[in-house]
Amino acid sequence: MTFTDALLVCADAVVVALLVRGGAAKMVAPALGAAAAGELRPGRGSVPAAVIRALAIVEITVAVAMALPSFRGPAHVPLAALGLLFAGAGILGLLRGSTEPCGCFGADSTRPLGVSNVLMGVAILADAVSALWVHGVGTSGTDSASAGVAGLGAIMTGGWLLHSHRKHAYTVVGNLLKQPESAA
Repeated sequence: MTFTDALLVCADAVVVALLVRGGAAKMVAPALGAAAAGELRPGRGSVPAAVIRALAIVEITVAVAMALPSFRGPAHVPLAALGLLFAGAGILGLLRGSTEPCGCFGADSTRPLGVSNVLMGVAILADAVSALWVHGVGTSGTDSASAGVAGLGAIMTGGWLLHSHRKHAYTVVGNLLKQPESAA
């Protein structure tokens, strides 16, 4: 594996974690995204929850495809579209003065559509374009590269979840480490 391939694997793993986290949050709590997206269409109200859940399904499907050898390369095409969508939503959020938390990067995300969405969208687009530039639409890399994306993506997703819920994690770990009191 070349240095470029290793960088692409790491970038893909970060994107996989981001898509899984964001997609899962949108599936569980679509109201946040629906209200924020509604701000992009003044006077029309919230976007239907079904639209937000459909976006979540696309995000999760692209993330899974990026971890499968036969689909990793082609998955960068819809990934580029997602990057454009996220950046565009952030730009519209800035222009329209978005105030509703979008929950885009997890339900605990309290930021409205804006700069963070633009930056994430551009980063996702850069990952997709870089992978397409290096490998084209065909399968990008080897089975080990896809396994690396899947493994690193899972580790990053788990780490992100632990960080987000660290207070609960500390309680659980603390309870596990407590010495059982012996009955005297």
